[in-house]
Amino acid sequence: MSKLTKAEANDYRVNNIIRLFVYLTFIVVGAILYSKSYIKAATIENFLGVLFIIAGVTFVYISSKEKSLKLSNFDVIFGILMSVSGLLLIINPGNINNNLTFYFGTFLIMSGLQKLVLAIKLFKLKDETKILTLATSIIVIAFGVLVMINPFANMSLTQLCGIFSLFYGVLQFSNTVLLNNKEKEFIKNK
Repeated sequence: MSKLTKAEANDYRVNNIIRLFVYLTFIVVGAILYSKSYIKAATIENFLGVLFIIAGVTFVYISSKEKSLKLSNFDVIFGILMSVSGLLLIINPGNINNNLTFYFGTFLIMSGLQKLVLAIKLFKLKDETKILTLATSIIVIAFGVLVMINPFANMSLTQLCGIFSLFYGVLQFSNTVLLNNKEKEFIKNK
């Protein structure tokens, strides 16, 4: 396997910074939503819809820049589905409470599947971060299923979305930091 060019290595570093920013945004949004339980569900729906669209477009852009790494081919599909989910969340074709938990749960499941694909690729590369990436993907998928089932009926919708957005952001942020620390190995073994 040949080494990446300087431009490709630079794109990888910039894309990791963009990913970290997106996940940091989820952490901040989660903290705000959890602490402000009086925000209306329609406002949350629009806010998360815009966040999903921005994150989706960002992931499509990132995957187009990382084609040579072959680690993020699934990011295109994930980004498109995330953007469509955000758009449907804003348009709101049905009951707000049912849609919000459905779309947010779907988003978490898609994100977990994205990390699962990455974990499989890391297993093939025999990378030591594969177990943590696999564990992160399983936890995010479980969060998605929990949000879709919504067994937390006594919590406000705002707090529920806040908690899961916060957990999602922290998990993905820490996983991205770990993978960013391993960037030299990715750059050597494309």
